Amino acid sequence: MSFTMFWFIAAFAIATVVFLVTPEKVSSAPDNQASLADKLSKHSLIILPIIVLSWLIIAIASAPVTHFAGTAIGFVLTSCSIALPSTHKYMAPLATLTFASLLIELALYL
Repeated sequence: MSFTMFWFIAAFAIATVVFLVTPEKVSSAPDNQASLADKLSKHSLIILPIIVLSWLIIAIASAPVTHFAGTAIGFVLTSCSIALPSTHKYMAPLATLTFASLLIELALYL
């Protein structure tokens, strides 16, 4: 068995333990009072993909465009659509765009 397989098994075991150990309701605050942390937690998952997307756009603008640029942007936009529940309707078209750009790259390099 390869070393990579051990990483997948370890990740699955750790995720299972975290799922079993984590309590169902972490916050003890009443639901009617939304704190600043609750308001920020809605959009906290989108921060990293937006940072990566802005870095990627700057890198593409400052260098010659390659075939990998479309795939990279597709991957990041798909992760942005996963991060926000209101943009889940765009997940399938973005994943299809990413898949199509991967197929084009595969066809170019074979």
